[in-house]
Amino acid sequence: MNILGISCYYHDAAAVLLRDGVLVAAGEEERFSRIKHDYGYPRKAIQFCLDSAGVSGQDLDYVVFFEKPFRKLDRILMSVLQTYPQSWKVFRESMISWMIDKLWVATTLQSELGVSKDKILFSEHHLSHAASAFYPSPFDEAAIMTMDGVGEWATSSLAVGEGNKIRFLEFFEMLRDRRLGHVKLGSQLFDRTCRDSQHSDDASSRRMGDGFKNSIL
Repeated sequence: MNILGISCYYHDAAAVLLRDGVLVAAGEEERFSRIKHDYGYPRKAIQFCLDSAGVSGQDLDYVVFFEKPFRKLDRILMSVLQTYPQSWKVFRESMISWMIDKLWVATTLQSELGVSKDKILFSEHHLSHAASAFYPSPFDEAAIMTMDGVGEWATSSLAVGEGNKIRFLEFFEMLRDRRLGHVKLGSQLFDRTCRDSQHSDDASSRRMGDGFKNSIL
């Protein structure tokens, strides 16, 4: 099974190709375009991955985009409405890229790669972060914490990785003051993980809780 993963239209556009769960090729678009932090559609990085695997777009079983654009747009619209009219200029500028590129991800992938719509999937933003950390790691099980500016709505998450599965325990949505929010979040995640691990009868959960506690102390 050939799966192509794509990230673009925000910063550091990139592509990766997996075959039967094994990494075949990966690359950032800036390495080929020579544009620092190139955020455009990663056409050259995609072609590099396809060439490295010896396949074409028609050979792909799935193409996965790193987040859910319409859920992200929902968050942007809600945020703009809450701060209008101060947010008008930012909204006007951001909508240009949404109308040109971000709303048409599926259409772009279909035309560029020649794949059918049912082969295009959209991952949760924080699931993409968690997967990129857990799956290449040497661990069969682990506590996973992601912290980002913001994804669709969530800024951070707490999850458990076991084998080839990631199970989210909690999402923390965008707070008005991100810096104070992340400090508060770190405390909440610490308390939650330690509390759950102490009261768990499962040995693996206790080990992950202890590991998480040690990693942030």
